[in-house]
Amino acid sequence: MKIPCNIISDLMPLVKDGIASEESIKIVQEHMEECEKCKSDFQSFQDLALQDSQSRDMKIIFSIKRNIFITQISILIIGAIVGVALTNSMGMFYNFLIMPIIGGISFITFKTKWHRIPLTIFLLSYLWQIIDLSLSEGFMWGILYGGLFLSLIYGCLVVLGTIIAMLLKFAFKREEDIS
Repeated sequence: MKIPCNIISDLMPLVKDGIASEESIKIVQEHMEECEKCKSDFQSFQDLALQDSQSRDMKIIFSIKRNIFITQISILIIGAIVGVALTNSMGMFYNFLIMPIIGGISFITFKTKWHRIPLTIFLLSYLWQIIDLSLSEGFMWGILYGGLFLSLIYGCLVVLGTIIAMLLKFAFKREEDIS
Protein backbone atom coordinates (compact mmCIF):
# COMPACT_ATOMS: atom_id res chain seq x y z
CA MET A 1 0.00 0.00 0.00
CA LYS A 2 1.40 3.38 -1.07
CA ILE A 3 1.20 6.00 1.68
CA PRO A 4 1.16 9.66 0.58
CA CYS A 5 4.11 11.91 1.44
CA ASN A 6 1.95 14.30 3.48
CA ILE A 7 1.01 11.50 5.91
CA ILE A 8 4.68 10.51 6.19
CA SER A 9 5.63 14.14 6.89
CA ASP A 10 3.01 14.16 9.68
CA LEU A 11 4.60 11.04 11.20
CA MET A 12 8.21 12.29 10.94
CA PRO A 13 8.16 14.43 14.12
CA LEU A 14 6.75 11.50 16.09
CA VAL A 15 9.44 9.16 14.76
CA LYS A 16 12.15 11.75 15.41
CA ASP A 17 10.99 12.28 19.02
CA GLY A 18 10.80 8.53 19.60
CA ILE A 19 7.12 8.46 20.49
CA ALA A 20 5.79 6.81 17.35
CA SER A 21 4.61 3.21 17.42
CA GLU A 22 6.72 0.47 15.89
CA GLU A 23 4.32 0.25 12.93
CA SER A 24 4.59 4.00 12.25
CA ILE A 25 8.38 3.84 12.39
CA LYS A 26 8.38 0.92 9.99
CA ILE A 27 6.02 2.71 7.60
CA VAL A 28 8.16 5.86 7.60
CA GLN A 29 11.39 3.89 7.06
CA GLU A 30 9.88 1.87 4.18
CA HIS A 31 8.55 5.03 2.56
CA MET A 32 11.91 6.80 2.85
CA GLU A 33 13.64 3.89 1.11
CA GLU A 34 11.50 4.61 -1.94
CA CYS A 35 11.07 8.42 -1.67
CA GLU A 36 14.20 10.56 -1.79
CA LYS A 37 12.25 13.77 -1.10
CA CYS A 38 10.88 12.47 2.21
CA LYS A 39 14.28 11.03 3.11
CA SER A 40 15.96 14.42 2.63
CA ASP A 41 13.10 16.14 4.49
CA PHE A 42 13.55 13.74 7.41
CA GLN A 43 17.31 14.36 7.56
CA SER A 44 16.90 18.12 7.36
CA PHE A 45 14.19 17.89 10.01
CA GLN A 46 16.61 16.00 12.27
CA ASP A 47 19.36 18.60 11.73
CA LEU A 48 16.92 21.45 12.41
CA ALA A 49 15.58 19.75 15.54
CA LEU A 50 19.13 19.17 16.79
CA GLN A 51 20.01 22.83 16.26
CA ASP A 52 16.78 23.93 18.01
CA SER A 53 17.58 21.63 20.92
CA GLN A 54 21.13 22.97 21.22
CA SER A 55 20.03 26.61 21.06
CA ARG A 56 17.31 25.92 23.65
CA ASP A 57 19.90 24.26 25.91
CA MET A 58 22.26 27.22 25.49
CA LYS A 59 19.45 29.64 26.41
CA ILE A 60 18.66 27.63 29.54
CA ILE A 61 22.32 27.48 30.56
CA PHE A 62 22.71 31.22 29.94
CA SER A 63 19.61 31.92 32.03
CA ILE A 64 20.90 29.79 34.91
CA LYS A 65 24.33 31.45 34.79
CA ARG A 66 22.73 34.90 34.73
CA ASN A 67 20.55 34.07 37.74
CA ILE A 68 23.54 32.75 39.68
CA PHE A 69 25.55 35.87 38.81
CA ILE A 70 22.71 38.16 39.91
CA THR A 71 22.40 36.22 43.18
CA GLN A 72 26.14 36.49 43.82
CA ILE A 73 26.13 40.22 43.07
CA SER A 74 23.16 40.66 45.44
CA ILE A 75 24.99 38.80 48.20
CA LEU A 76 28.08 40.96 47.64
CA ILE A 77 26.12 44.20 47.77
CA ILE A 78 24.08 43.22 50.83
CA GLY A 79 27.16 41.89 52.62
CA ALA A 80 29.13 45.04 51.87
CA ILE A 81 26.34 47.30 53.07
CA VAL A 82 25.79 45.29 56.25
CA GLY A 83 29.51 45.05 56.94
CA VAL A 84 30.14 48.74 56.42
CA ALA A 85 27.05 49.67 58.45
CA LEU A 86 28.38 47.61 61.37
CA THR A 87 31.64 49.59 61.41
CA ASN A 88 30.91 51.93 64.33
CA SER A 89 28.65 49.62 66.31
CA MET A 90 28.99 46.77 68.78
CA GLY A 91 28.52 44.30 65.91
CA MET A 92 31.62 45.40 64.02
CA PHE A 93 33.34 42.13 64.94
CA TYR A 94 30.93 40.28 62.65
CA ASN A 95 32.99 41.77 59.86
CA PHE A 96 35.70 39.22 60.67
CA LEU A 97 33.23 36.73 59.14
CA ILE A 98 31.42 38.91 56.62
CA MET A 99 34.42 40.42 54.85
CA PRO A 100 36.26 37.14 54.06
CA ILE A 101 33.00 35.68 52.75
CA ILE A 102 32.63 38.72 50.50
CA GLY A 103 36.20 38.14 49.28
CA GLY A 104 35.51 34.48 48.48
CA ILE A 105 32.29 35.28 46.64
CA SER A 106 34.03 38.08 44.72
CA PHE A 107 36.69 35.62 43.52
CA ILE A 108 34.02 33.15 42.41
CA THR A 109 31.90 35.82 40.75
CA PHE A 110 34.47 38.06 39.08
CA LYS A 111 37.35 35.59 38.56
CA THR A 112 40.13 37.80 37.16
CA LYS A 113 38.56 41.10 38.26
CA TRP A 114 38.23 40.09 41.93
CA HIS A 115 40.65 42.84 43.00
CA ARG A 116 37.97 45.48 42.49
CA ILE A 117 35.95 44.26 45.47
CA PRO A 118 38.59 44.84 48.19
CA LEU A 119 39.11 48.34 46.80
CA THR A 120 35.35 48.94 46.77
CA ILE A 121 34.99 47.72 50.35
CA PHE A 122 37.91 49.92 51.41
CA LEU A 123 36.39 52.99 49.79
CA LEU A 124 32.86 52.27 51.05
CA SER A 125 33.94 51.78 54.64
CA TYR A 126 36.27 54.79 54.51
CA LEU A 127 33.56 57.08 53.14
CA TRP A 128 31.02 55.68 55.59
CA GLN A 129 33.29 56.42 58.54
CA ILE A 130 34.09 59.92 57.37
CA ILE A 131 30.42 60.75 56.81
CA ASP A 132 29.27 59.10 60.05
CA LEU A 133 31.91 60.75 62.21
CA SER A 134 31.48 64.13 60.50
CA LEU A 135 27.76 64.07 61.17
CA SER A 136 28.07 62.99 64.79
CA GLU A 137 31.17 64.93 65.90
CA GLY A 138 31.65 67.56 63.25
CA PHE A 139 34.39 67.49 60.64
CA MET A 140 37.97 67.35 61.88
CA TRP A 141 41.11 66.51 59.92
CA GLY A 142 41.81 63.61 62.28
CA ILE A 143 38.72 61.82 60.97
CA LEU A 144 40.47 61.33 57.64
CA TYR A 145 43.25 59.33 59.29
CA GLY A 146 41.08 57.51 61.79
CA GLY A 147 38.89 55.99 59.07
CA LEU A 148 41.87 54.52 57.27
CA PHE A 149 42.62 51.97 59.99
CA LEU A 150 39.32 50.06 59.92
CA SER A 151 38.98 50.45 56.17
CA LEU A 152 42.41 48.92 55.69
CA ILE A 153 41.51 46.03 57.99
CA TYR A 154 38.29 45.38 56.06
CA GLY A 155 40.13 45.49 52.75
CA CYS A 156 42.69 43.00 54.08
CA LEU A 157 39.92 40.71 55.34
CA VAL A 158 38.34 40.71 51.87
CA VAL A 159 41.73 39.87 50.33
CA LEU A 160 42.12 37.08 52.91
CA GLY A 161 38.78 35.61 51.85
CA THR A 162 39.88 35.81 48.22
CA ILE A 163 43.12 34.00 49.01
CA ILE A 164 41.19 31.28 50.82
CA ALA A 165 38.90 30.87 47.80
CA MET A 166 41.95 30.68 45.49
CA LEU A 167 43.55 28.01 47.67
CA LEU A 168 40.33 25.99 47.77
CA LYS A 169 40.03 26.19 44.00
CA PHE A 170 43.65 25.08 43.67
CA ALA A 171 43.15 22.21 46.12
CA PHE A 172 40.03 20.90 44.42
CA LYS A 173 41.55 21.27 40.97
CA ARG A 174 44.60 19.27 42.07
CA GLU A 175 42.31 16.57 43.47
CA GLU A 176 40.51 16.31 40.10
CA ASP A 177 43.85 16.04 38.28
CA ILE A 178 44.98 13.21 40.55
CA SER A 179 41.76 11.21 40.18
